[in-house]
Amino acid sequence: MTLGRNEPRTEDVPKVMTPTDDNTDRTEPKTRRAAYVLPVLALMLAPMLGLMLAGCGSEATDPGANVSDVPTSSSPTPAEDPNVAAAIADLAERQGVKSEEITVVSNDQVTWRDGSLGCPEPGKMYTMVLTDGVRVVLETAGKTYEYHGGKTGPVRFCENPQEPVPGGSSDAPQ
Repeated sequence: MTLGRNEPRTEDVPKVMTPTDDNTDRTEPKTRRAAYVLPVLALMLAPMLGLMLAGCGSEATDPGANVSDVPTSSSPTPAEDPNVAAAIADLAERQGVKSEEITVVSNDQVTWRDGSLGCPEPGKMYTMVLTDGVRVVLETAGKTYEYHGGKTGPVRFCENPQEPVPGGSSDAPQ
């Protein structure tokens, strides 16, 4: 058989390669979108469910219960807190005063805007992620001083402190 110059040569081409065949096996099951959507949806809703149920496990559920019967957590006092103790020792050395002359104004758990922990240094780059940490504010001779730190690790003196994220702080015991 001789073909002209513009005649298609489809008789020599196997059927699986023809343009009309989409080359898919219709017997294979297709993965449904719900298999991907449901776990993602569950992860998104889990924190909201936790917030809704937060008040359900209160230990003082009996209306006649005495508030003093509810157990309290034993949090460290400022003197027992290693961050406060380190900040007081550092400030006493910096200012040349006795540690007894230093007052703890606040000792807060805060959320910093980035990895600088509210104390950025010029020329340095920091991770741009909200970071849990602490802020210790001390006072001596009528002037306040701030010490900032991460959730773990030591606090350090901050000469030009920045404010943490609003509403991202909770008072730690003093």
